[in-house]
Amino acid sequence: MNKAQFVFKAIDVIGYPLQNSVHFKNVSCVKDISYSDHPTTKGDLYFDKSILNDGKKHPVIVYFHGGGFIMGDKKYRVSISEYYAEKGYFVFCANYRMPPEKQYPEMMVDPVLAVNFLPTLAEEYNIDLDSIVLTGDSAGGFVCAYLAAVRFDDAMREAVGCPAVKVNFKGLMLMCGIYDLDVLLKGTTLFGVIPTTAKMLIDFDLKKDMSNISEYEYFPYLSPASFVNEKWCSTFICWADDDIVCQGQGEPMAEKLKAVVPYYDDYHVKGITNNHCFHLTPTINKYAKECMAKSAAFLETLFAEETVEV
Repeated sequence: MNKAQFVFKAIDVIGYPLQNSVHFKNVSCVKDISYSDHPTTKGDLYFDKSILNDGKKHPVIVYFHGGGFIMGDKKYRVSISEYYAEKGYFVFCANYRMPPEKQYPEMMVDPVLAVNFLPTLAEEYNIDLDSIVLTGDSAGGFVCAYLAAVRFDDAMREAVGCPAVKVNFKGLMLMCGIYDLDVLLKGTTLFGVIPTTAKMLIDFDLKKDMSNISEYEYFPYLSPASFVNEKWCSTFICWADDDIVCQGQGEPMAEKLKAVVPYYDDYHVKGITNNHCFHLTPTINKYAKECMAKSAAFLETLFAEETVEV
C-alpha cells in the first residue's frame, strides 16, 4: 500500500464512526447484488420496507463512493444511503473497480454497467426508471458528473471508448466532487498524495511535477466540467469553499450548471473546519445537517410532478 492509498484508507476508517452513526429502523438493505460478472461489481440496495408493496413506483438514487479514485467502498456510506432510503427512495450504493486494477478511462465502464443494470433491478423491485438520480462524494462526484458527460455527449463518449448509457438521468447530486482535473493537478499536492494518485489513475508516464499532463492521450476528456451542456439534467451541488482536497472545483462547476440545467440548487460553506465531504457528518456539524436537508428538498421538488402507479 503506497502513501496515497494509506491516506485515503485512513480517512475512511477514521471517519466511519462519525459518518455512519445514524440508522433508520424501517430501512432494509439487500447486500452485494451483482450488476456485472466481476466480484467487485456489486451494490447494496436500501429501501424503506413500506414502499415495497404500496402499489407505486419509486425513484432510485445510485450512489458512488469517494476515496481519491483509488480507495473507498460502499460499506463506508451506510448512513447517507439510509438517510435517502428513509425518505421513500430506493438507493443503490455501488462499488466499482479502481486503479491499479482499472485505470482511466476503463474505470468508467463499471459505473456505466451499474446504471445500465437498473432495468434488471426494476424487474424485482418497484423502481421508477424515469426517476433516476446519481449522487456521490469526492471521486464519486467525479463519477456521477462523468456519467452525465458520456450520457449527454456521444462524441465525448466515443472518444474515450465508454459503453453507451442505456437509461436517462432525472437528476444529479454532486457532493464535494472533482470536476476539473487540470485545476486539481495545478493546486496543492497534499504532500505528494495527489501526484501519486494521478499516476495511478492514468496509464501515462507523468513527470514528478505533472507538467506533461497535457501530452496524455485522453487529456481533453479528463474533466467532466468541460462537457456540461444544455442536455444535462437538474442538479444539486455542494462544496466547501476552503476544501483542502478539491480546491477550485465546486464554484466553477456550479456556475456552468446553473446556466443550463432545468432545475438547480446548491449549498456551500466556508471555514477550514467545514472541509472536504463535510456533509457526511450531520450529527456533529450543523452545516452538514443543513446541506443534507437541502439535498432532500431538491429531491422532493424534483419528484413532485406525479406519482407513478405500478
